[in-house]
Parts: sequence; structure tokens; C-alpha cells
Amino acid sequence: MLDTFEKLESDRQVAFMLGLSETVVDLLISSSAYKDINNAMKACWEWIENKRYSGDEIYYLLDDGTEFTGLFMQMQDENEPLKELVWGCIVDAISFTNWRAYEFDNEEYLPAPIENVDESILQQFLEGFYEIKLINKVVVKEFINYLKDSNTSLKKDGIMNFLKGLQ
Repeated sequence: MLDTFEKLESDRQVAFMLGLSETVVDLLISSSAYKDINNAMKACWEWIENKRYSGDEIYYLLDDGTEFTGLFMQMQDENEPLKELVWGCIVDAISFTNWRAYEFDNEEYLPAPIENVDESILQQFLEGFYEIKLINKVVVKEFINYLKDSNTSLKKDGIMNFLKGLQ
């Protein structure tokens, strides 16, 4: 899977991780951080669609410098195993988007938590994603094939319509 993923253009890689995360995010609907999660996901989609946010702006959603907010801190409050897996996928996807945003901005220096992010994060992401729902292995295979088509739009609405058809 990593080989196929690495062959995708960088925005398609981001769309792959974000799209898959969108299929499980509602498992956190009861979380007090759900609004923050959705805001961060929305910012990442806007980055794919029109490069609206900088790497620093996306990073701030992960770590705002406080011990209470920012997704890195909020995810530590979760203690249900299934929801921990969902958090892991979401934070991996946003971190990956953040890394790509910094790369797009030609940033030389990255925040420490983002320094080690690269395509290899997919393995960690998928390990958690596969444990969330049995159908997820099929979803991953179909979705990556969908994104390999260079005519596939990277708009969130189109991607989510495709993914809903797989669920």
C-alpha cells in the first residue's frame, strides 16, 4: 500500500488520509473537542482545494501552545480504545497535511512534532484505521484506486460522495 501511496501526487496523498479520516470522525461526536476536530479538518480540506492556510496556521490547530486546547493536547483526554484509534487517524491526517503545507510553503524549519512526518506515517495511520471498522480494508483499496485516476477531483464533496458509496 505504501508504494501505491507514495506514487500519488502530494495533494492526492493528503486527500487520501483526510477522506479516510472523514469516514470515522463521527465516532468522536460526543467528544468535547469535536468542534475543534471539524475546524481542523475543514482547514485541511481548504488547504487542498485552494492552499488557503499556511503550515503555521494548520500547526496552531494541532498545538496552540497551551496545555488545554490544540488537538495534540485534547487527544490525550481520550481513554476509550476505539476512540483513541479514531483520534490517532485524525491527528495523523492533519499532521501529514501540515507537513505538506510546510513543504508547499518551502519552510526550512518545522515544529518538532512535524519534523519526522513523511509518507511513512501512512503505515501507522492504516494500522489504526483497519481496527476501527471491518470494511475499512476494502474502503482503503477502492479509495486509493479512485485517487490514482488523475481526472479525479480533490474537492471534499466529490470525495465524500465516493466514500459514502463504499460504506
